[in-house]
Amino acid sequence: MKQSIKAAFLLSLAFLFVSNLHAQIENTILNANAKAGEHKVPFFTNRPIVIEEDNTISFKNSSTKKTNTLYFCNYNFDTDSIEVNYRAINLSDKYPTEPIKHNLIYEIYEYARLKRGIKDFYIVVGGYGKSFNKQINSYMQRLKNKYCDELFGKASITIYAWGTEEDAYQYYNAVRKSKNGANDFAIFQHMLEEFISDTEYFKTHPDDFKLNIMFSSMGNNLFKEYMERRAQQGIPLKKVYNNIAFFGSVAPRNAFEKGKAFYNLDELADTVYVYVNSKDVLLKLSSIAHFKNRMGNKGPKNPDKLPGYIKIHDIKDIITGKDMTAGLGHDYLLTNSVLQEEILENIEERVKENSP
Repeated sequence: MKQSIKAAFLLSLAFLFVSNLHAQIENTILNANAKAGEHKVPFFTNRPIVIEEDNTISFKNSSTKKTNTLYFCNYNFDTDSIEVNYRAINLSDKYPTEPIKHNLIYEIYEYARLKRGIKDFYIVVGGYGKSFNKQINSYMQRLKNKYCDELFGKASITIYAWGTEEDAYQYYNAVRKSKNGANDFAIFQHMLEEFISDTEYFKTHPDDFKLNIMFSSMGNNLFKEYMERRAQQGIPLKKVYNNIAFFGSVAPRNAFEKGKAFYNLDELADTVYVYVNSKDVLLKLSSIAHFKNRMGNKGPKNPDKLPGYIKIHDIKDIITGKDMTAGLGHDYLLTNSVLQEEILENIEERVKENSP
């Protein structure tokens, strides 16, 4: 899968970019005519761009350093190709806090909500061990196949293609790179929070949409790292999500306790869902190898003391032999038909509720 934009076009970006040299985030428009649609789905990535010999563009599979950069793109199902539309660079080593001169989230919202009428937005932050092609091509195709074509015309599903291609046993590499992924996720989160907090804008624009984010596997550690560093910088939380969901979570069991990363997630979301699968072999092996129990197979610590906005779903009874064979009980989000039907029904119900 390669990008159709030529390298020469990239060299002409100086004439197209919208930036502020004194701003913390510099945004660049790479494709002013970018449009999503039922056959295109958005994603963003922190992987560095590679210009191939034929002047087409791809993204690196491995990158050991944080890039401080996000590329916002569309994936086209019909042509198996991508469009690189925007670039956002954090010019600081800290998480961004300053106002953004050109926040592309407004343009994404205006096309998806105002022109296409979409009111349900889902962001998926997956795990590690996948090449860029698998994160986008394979993952998006599987999502589309499992959660039906029709849904993609009613809801917006966005993938964060972070990190690197690693073998499963290279756990510590993955942890380090999830920290880098958290650093770059902070760019997106800041842009999103600034947009949602714009009360003047929403006096004349509808705010009747739902934002949901799902973290899978090592994506949970990415989010934990993000929350911890954000707290260290003293950046207050803003409620932007309706739902946060944790699947196959590698986060520690005490993550919801006072002083820990997920303690005050009610300031970020209305509801938090934790899916627990005690049959998850990969999380069992991780727990044994690193002497740390994982939330994804053991569940949160002291569940009876958790606040009501945290909902725990024990799904071990619906895990099948197919789930165990395909991903050792860890990849159930894309292998378990019962869970898929439940998620799809919930999404479709929310779409109906939000329809005029």
